[in-house]
Amino acid sequence: MRHLSWIVTIPVALVAILFAISNRGVVTLSLWPLPFTLETPVYLATLIALVVGFMAGGFVVWNSQRRHRRRARREGNRVLFLERELKEAQARAAAAEKRLAESTRPVSGPAGTLPGSTLPVPAQGAAPTVH
Repeated sequence: MRHLSWIVTIPVALVAILFAISNRGVVTLSLWPLPFTLETPVYLATLIALVVGFMAGGFVVWNSQRRHRRRARREGNRVLFLERELKEAQARAAAAEKRLAESTRPVSGPAGTLPGSTLPVPAQGAAPTVH
């Protein structure tokens, strides 16, 4: 990308330098209702006009893209809000799962046995076995 910018910048700079060298004559600039006049070289007047035109064009383009920038900023804020909301919902879900797991776990002994016994818990609907 750096090489591409040099490929464009160098020829533009050479043309501007050649234009300045070729047009050193003096021109008088004035604005009709005002009594002021300005005598300046032709190249300076032309280059200043080009810079002002470039800046005005940049402002027009920037201003016309305002709606898109505003929408992108709003959508970015919405994404941040939704991500924060998702993290909070995940934290609440994890806390609820933890409370559910704690409330369904047996009071004592390993899981799958009756408290105070080493016998396994009978399956639902099955008749208890007698030993």
